[in-house]
Amino acid sequence: MRAPRLRLTSAAILASIAGFVALELPAMLLYPGGTWFDTRARGHRFWQNFLCDLEWRVALNGQPNPVGSRLAQAAVLVLTLGLAPFWIAVGGLLRERGRLAASVRLLGLVATAGTVAVTLMPSDRFGTLHGAAVLTSGVPGLTAAALAVVGLLLAGPRPRIEGWLGAAMLSFATVNFVLYAAHYLAGVEGTPLVPMMQKMALFFLLAWMAGVAVRTRALRREKAPH
Repeated sequence: MRAPRLRLTSAAILASIAGFVALELPAMLLYPGGTWFDTRARGHRFWQNFLCDLEWRVALNGQPNPVGSRLAQAAVLVLTLGLAPFWIAVGGLLRERGRLAASVRLLGLVATAGTVAVTLMPSDRFGTLHGAAVLTSGVPGLTAAALAVVGLLLAGPRPRIEGWLGAAMLSFATVNFVLYAAHYLAGVEGTPLVPMMQKMALFFLLAWMAGVAVRTRALRREKAPH
């Protein structure tokens, strides 16, 4: 990618992270309460509530959540849209491995489109369709992440930081995906471990996105004319 495009890509990733945080924090504060494990809980429980819980128009404790639900949905949508430039940027860091870079970009963008569908189909109104969309988008997303991690860890000393951030995200996301799939497909009883894994995967995803954005910006400086 050319230097101006690298700058825009990096800025778009960082903007999506900032937008997500700016919208998600008030959504957490406004959430009336209730989790899948304790419907009587008051307020947001960081380690027990799923991200999609905050998108419910009526919270799990039965109280209305009109403003917070819209903020939460907007937050996840902003972050999801930021995954498109993120996967493009990851492919740019793997430019010396043409086929691998192309596979990461393609699978990542497919997963991004699927995650948009997940966001627009909250579980309180779409039920099983929400879960099906999570699983459908999760497979290409995890595959793209796995290929990207391998490529970044083998790309040399500088991209390895991004590789290890991606590996941490992939580890938590895989556990979360397996537990979610077991609950959805086999009826295995859910546990608080699932939202905990989701939060850890989210943390490392944000860190990975930020690391890739910073690396992409550095690449822009290297390509800029002197």
